[in-house]
Amino acid sequence: MTTLFDRRVTVIVDTIEFTALDCAFNIEKSLKPEPNTCELSIWNLSAEHQAQLEQLSPRVGGQAKVGIPCKIEAGYKDGVSLVWLGDLRTAETTYDDPSWVTKLSSGDGEKAWQHARNHVAYGPRTSIDVALRGIARALGVGEGNLSKVVQNLKVAGSAFWPSGKVLSGAASRQLQDMARSADLEVSIQDGALQFINRGQAMAGQAIRLSEETGLIGSPSIDSDGVLTATMLMIPDVRPGAVVVIEAKRVKGNYRIEKATWSGDTSADNWFIDIEAKRY
Repeated sequence: MTTLFDRRVTVIVDTIEFTALDCAFNIEKSLKPEPNTCELSIWNLSAEHQAQLEQLSPRVGGQAKVGIPCKIEAGYKDGVSLVWLGDLRTAETTYDDPSWVTKLSSGDGEKAWQHARNHVAYGPRTSIDVALRGIARALGVGEGNLSKVVQNLKVAGSAFWPSGKVLSGAASRQLQDMARSADLEVSIQDGALQFINRGQAMAGQAIRLSEETGLIGSPSIDSDGVLTATMLMIPDVRPGAVVVIEAKRVKGNYRIEKATWSGDTSADNWFIDIEAKRY
């Protein structure tokens, strides 16, 4: 806990970087395949920066409409981490006496998710990873942990199409259909694909959460068994990760289903709220 003080934040939109700024953001991420979202407000930017942001427009790359990247790194003096990487939707500046406020809305891989099309025919015994990598390119996102998933499919004996396959249509739908057929959950997290075996958790070290490590208040569990907890803005939190809750009334391992980052440099908000299920 001694390192969790003196807040830090950096915002990068396209090639424009902001560090010494007053800002507030709300980021929502989940295990659902639909794009994650971010709402960001920045106060009193220069007139030049306001104009630059408002004039940005999406690039066109390959079959997908590739959006303008919007990136947020946040944390504390002794360490910040990436909390958001998405495509800029809108940028608008208004006057809210006595300040100017620029509001930016963005989605994680949203442009390509909505517009990318994929039309290709694969021959007999084509490896499924070839198609998955093609879909990732069509979506304009990183491969994430795709290589590890392919290894799992090979072990299960379902890593290729014996008679070939024709894919035609929305790349996002193809991705979901292929993941479902392999009993995988898929989502886009910070510009890259994330695959998880259905009902399982991401590989990696679990996050221990107690009063000493950043837990705020007491977690609660509803009638459906969904745990809700609030923590300081610690690193490595993401949907699919396991948190080990060590509170007075709640203990055990939980898989994060949804996480919301709430940050405000001029207020108390510097928290992550999670919804998680027993794991």
